Amino acid sequence: DKPAYMGGKDMTIKAVADRSTRQLLGIQIVGFEGVDKRIDVFVTAITLKAKVDDLFHLDLAYAPPFSTTKDPVMYTGMVLSNSIDKAARLITPAELQTRIDAGEDMQIIDTRKAAQFEKACVDCAVNVPLGNLREAAKDMDKNKPTVVYCNGGVTGNAAQNVLRNLGFTDVYNLSGGNKNYQLFKKYGN
Repeated sequence: DKPAYMGGKDMTIKAVADRSTRQLLGIQIVGFEGVDKRIDVFVTAITLKAKVDDLFHLDLAYAPPFSTTKDPVMYTGMVLSNSIDKAARLITPAELQTRIDAGEDMQIIDTRKAAQFEKACVDCAVNVPLGNLREAAKDMDKNKPTVVYCNGGVTGNAAQNVLRNLGFTDVYNLSGGNKNYQLFKKYGN
């Protein structure tokens, strides 16, 4: 709902859109603060028959006490657009763990800062912060299945796009990032 340094807390957004028209159809949000603001924006978008791409390009007010640099509404548009286009493929923690347990040869890249990686990470992951990814990618196999992740999914999406633009052919973003993976490891499905 706002930056972590301002006491921000996670909000979970579920959005539904029509694949053929790309029109936003529905929304649900669970969170502690700022849910009403985001619902108002989404309802306005639905009323105006906005497309998911329109959400990412909204010019919403930014002030650290009330919002992150890019508002969760904008990120929701990005995720929906990627999902519809199937350009940005997601992998769930359960799917990833199944592949890890089967011993599949793949690259798992944690794009967070080293301090975050050291606290908790995905099994078999290597730490390559997003700022170093382009350089590190030179030493990676572009044809090997690759999973990228961050803490919640947004930076993982950026990392996925970086690798795809560098010619990687089989790249996934871990759905919900490390937070979701750690919850899966603790509680299961």
